[in-house]
Amino acid sequence: MNRQLPLAVYYEHPEWFRPLFAELDRRSIQYLRIDAGCHVYDATATDRKYALFFNRMSASAYLRGNAQGIFFTRDYLAHLERIGMRVINGCKAFSFKISKAAQLVLLHSMGLATPRSRIVNCAIQPASAAQEIGFPVIVKPNIGGRGAWVIRFDSAPALEHAAAAGEIDLLGIGSTALVQEFLHARPTHYVRQGSGQKIPLRDQRSLPRSAKRNGNASCAKNVRR
Repeated sequence: MNRQLPLAVYYEHPEWFRPLFAELDRRSIQYLRIDAGCHVYDATATDRKYALFFNRMSASAYLRGNAQGIFFTRDYLAHLERIGMRVINGCKAFSFKISKAAQLVLLHSMGLATPRSRIVNCAIQPASAAQEIGFPVIVKPNIGGRGAWVIRFDSAPALEHAAAAGEIDLLGIGSTALVQEFLHARPTHYVRQGSGQKIPLRDQRSLPRSAKRNGNASCAKNVRR
């Protein structure tokens, strides 16, 4: 790493990175904190300002009033990579992070099992998509984060009524949603990747088949029925 240039920590959540900053301070490592929710860059610039750019922008930023940073970050990362900046969690990785549809395609290309799913972009499509998949289903925004706005439907009438009443928030910030088969959880816990922490599962949470095989899962936290 170029010691004449600082490490850049690009983040949005005000609390998640306090331990990281404390450790960097303890080790006297030169770094800059960059607020992903309020930033500016010159798209024509070619100079590299950082020895390493650590992207920790969150897909759930819109839940904290920072939706403007999500697509901004994708374009900013592409710019940094074009000028040769060393980036962790770069444009390609972040593009997967903010698109559940892209994640499904990637998993399928790797031969991994995923829940039966349909991608929709208007409120009249979930009902027909659910008929193809079979009930129960969940409807969730393509750009979600932390299981936000996941809704479970057990029957066609319930889904059709919700759609007619405007209760399906499938537009989100990306105007796209997923209709996905609901899979009942079998394990009593899942292991949070990176920490090894065991998290209890609630009965209503969905669990992908691949997660059932390996014991790891990212489970919806706010499933509504």
